[in-house]
Amino acid sequence: MKKRLVYIVLLSVAVIGLIGCKKTKEITCNLSTAASKPPVEMTIIYTATQTGDGTLSSLSYATISGIVTVQNPSLPWTVTVPALTSTDVAISATGTTKDGSLKISYDGVGSGGTISGSDFCEQQTN
Repeated sequence: MKKRLVYIVLLSVAVIGLIGCKKTKEITCNLSTAASKPPVEMTIIYTATQTGDGTLSSLSYATISGIVTVQNPSLPWTVTVPALTSTDVAISATGTTKDGSLKISYDGVGSGGTISGSDFCEQQTN
């Protein structure tokens, strides 16, 4: 009788443990920054980084000539481009993560002015 009770208790603990374990699904991250015009001509540094298992499937950024799109960029990723006061500076990306993060950003520095923008997506598994 005691053996049977012990087995029932152990089985109950195992079932509760399995029910309590949640499987985290991969999430889709749609990242973007608002377009900004530089106050002066400047150099813009665009970056994309990740932690954990974060990956990007596409990334787009603005240049003097228009929008440039990079498919499946290797992370960390960076590019430096010039910008005029008429250039819309912005970066956007789409990616996924199950246990990690993705970040896109831009920083611009010119004589007498700076601009910056960023977006971030994260999911942590415990």
